[in-house]
Amino acid sequence: MNSEKFTQALFEYLKSKNIHITNEPRIIQYELLQMTQTQRRGIWEFTGNILGANAAQTHNYYHNTWCMQFYDDVAPYRHHITSIVKQNPFRDSSDLVQQFLDRFTEKNFSRHTVQQIVNIQKSRLSKKIVTSQSIKQSTSSEGFSIDIDSCLRFSDAVK
Repeated sequence: MNSEKFTQALFEYLKSKNIHITNEPRIIQYELLQMTQTQRRGIWEFTGNILGANAAQTHNYYHNTWCMQFYDDVAPYRHHITSIVKQNPFRDSSDLVQQFLDRFTEKNFSRHTVQQIVNIQKSRLSKKIVTSQSIKQSTSSEGFSIDIDSCLRFSDAVK
């Protein structure tokens, strides 16, 4: 799949819905965002048929590649997301996403991408928390010890 062919497939989909616009990615994206979920039903199958791909492939290409052209790159700001998650590890993910977006209102980040990064960071942090708690528990416990001299031998008990 490439961007031009994908754009053309989306354009054809919109034409099939009697939406007549110019074949420009930004205008196509705008129209898609104006449609309800019900109106968009079947879009990935339709575009997949044109492109020779399945619905999952076209869906993933749209979200992970094609529509990213309309957003600012979040990669240089990743450390800010990590910092927000570390400061608020038990806060709801959507709140953390909004906190990040509110911090950079001049940028146009993909909410979906920021949400994915927040979820990954929360997952990594929770694994670190669980691991560190397990280590603390295992090192702080008294452990199990046996005094061999005070043990009763089975053979002595049977006599």
